[in-house]
Amino acid sequence: MAQNYFLHSLRALLVSLCLAILTSSFVRAESEIDIAEIFNDGPEHQVTTLRNPRPNSKIAENVTVITAADIERLNAHTLAEVLQAVPGIQLDQIQNPGNFTFFSIQGTTSRHIQVQIDNVPQNFLSNDGIAVLGSIPVQMIERVEIVKGSASTAWGSALGGVVNIITKSPDSEHKNSGMVSGSIGSRDTTDSRAELSGTLDRFGYYLTGGNIRSDGQTPGTQVRFNHGFGKFTYDLPSKGKFTFGLDLRDNSYGLENSTLYDYRDSGASRFASGYLAFSYPLTNRLLLDLNSYAGQREMSTKWGALTIPDLFLNATTRETYQGAKLGLTWGDAEAGLSAGLDYEHNDIRQRETVHLDPVGNANLALERWSSYLNGIWTVGKLSLLPGFRFDHISQLDNITSYTLGATYQLTDSTILRAYAAKGYGLPIISNLSIMNNQRKNQNVQTVQTGIETTAIPYFWLKGSLFYNNISDIQSIDTSAFPSVITLHEQVRQGAELELRTSPLYGLALTGGYTFSDSRDKATNAELTSVESGPRQNVKLGLNYDNTDFGLRGTLTGSYVWWKSPDYNNANTANVIWDLHLNWKLKPVSKLSPELFFSIHNIFNGEQYIVDFRPNAPRWFDGGLRVNF
Repeated sequence: MAQNYFLHSLRALLVSLCLAILTSSFVRAESEIDIAEIFNDGPEHQVTTLRNPRPNSKIAENVTVITAADIERLNAHTLAEVLQAVPGIQLDQIQNPGNFTFFSIQGTTSRHIQVQIDNVPQNFLSNDGIAVLGSIPVQMIERVEIVKGSASTAWGSALGGVVNIITKSPDSEHKNSGMVSGSIGSRDTTDSRAELSGTLDRFGYYLTGGNIRSDGQTPGTQVRFNHGFGKFTYDLPSKGKFTFGLDLRDNSYGLENSTLYDYRDSGASRFASGYLAFSYPLTNRLLLDLNSYAGQREMSTKWGALTIPDLFLNATTRETYQGAKLGLTWGDAEAGLSAGLDYEHNDIRQRETVHLDPVGNANLALERWSSYLNGIWTVGKLSLLPGFRFDHISQLDNITSYTLGATYQLTDSTILRAYAAKGYGLPIISNLSIMNNQRKNQNVQTVQTGIETTAIPYFWLKGSLFYNNISDIQSIDTSAFPSVITLHEQVRQGAELELRTSPLYGLALTGGYTFSDSRDKATNAELTSVESGPRQNVKLGLNYDNTDFGLRGTLTGSYVWWKSPDYNNANTANVIWDLHLNWKLKPVSKLSPELFFSIHNIFNGEQYIVDFRPNAPRWFDGGLRVNF
């Protein structure tokens, strides 16, 4: 049965490719269009997510790169809004900037997707591996590199993928430069932010901070979010560089009561971390990287009724961590090796004061020692990309990950990709003594193939097929006391298609379709979207650029079909459309103010997985940013 769905996804991919070929005839008349513009950053854009930086044409995995310019044209407030526009990624919904939200990549939920900021981990180990995307502001982001699929040989616990955030570096051309921005919108939704950057001799600095607040686009989604980030660099007199980063974020959300179902919900997440990195070229082809980091992340959740004072849930999680990484990179994009050692220590404290279930009350320490080796070897048009990693994890089983990938330059305009890998994800980390010995690392065996081409005039197309066999997935039965955990095996497979057109009179189309079929391997029962993300996902975009008038615009559409139980009363009938406009008043002047305006959910559509958490209705925001 599962094989039939996989064949169905393959047919869907081929049909989409044929339709794209037929429609391309309407674009070919504009001979002045430059095909190179189709690529986001050109074929030589260096991607760092896989530890061994190399251009797009030398990457076997399905990787998407989002730049600061992409983020700015979306008028985004947090990382959640940015990822919602990426094909293959789906959030349950965004109720308000800064709110908590779950997300998935190609059927793999957020508990198995590693999120990092400048190599500092963001996932809560003890809270189902959650990364709080709504608590990551966008102003500090230079680019986001997304791996859709297992990336354990490079990053360890990354069964379903990686979201790697690289922050902005100091402005190397000016002693002082910066930006101020402010916006206001519906329900008193405001975003105030500023940044300052520059280089003085060998010393560079980048500083940013801001505040996001809202009374909530839906009941119970109020937000108060303060954040600050700094990066400082020092170039040694001969060679080598020190980099110090500091990240502080405090976000409270869901502060208002909701009359729906006599229910109230509030939560908070707080992050404080710092890192010190040292990079030194030992030779022209050998680079040494040292990185140490430390920090603390906290999350609290309170559930209750409006009519009675007692809470249903009052849970807190606090994780204190320290880590260090040693890496050596040799060679170049054609032939090279990347080797390293990683260490991380976590002290975890959990408290749940209502039910006192031992699963929710724990003090424990977790240590991880890791070694890895990744490489690339190119012969003619073929590049082979092997990888190996070993992780020793205290209180859990040791794990070995490996991968073998390949890219083949079929023609000047077409690249074939494929890789097979074994990876892992950490289990739910809680009071291990009461987890009836079901505390194994969760394993994935994956195969992925793809094609990327500009062979069709004025079109860029990327298609991928994926198959994931995942074992030792934990399921918690909270009806028992203490909670009982059982293990399951799942198959998740599907296809993804992305396309872009080159600009025509300033207009360019983008689109993506993802089909994912997720099933329990023993029973062949289809998993719900809560367990595996949506079954189908469509992302559409229309970009407009007019440099003479300094005008930019983006229209985005998102459709998702959830597999949700009937009692959730999910709504999947609507496409959610958003419009973002940016107008620089004097395009040739760097100091010119830029106005921006967004209409969210233009047609006031409903799209949600459970009626208890509806998506935001139509709302507006707009403001002004000035660079200096």
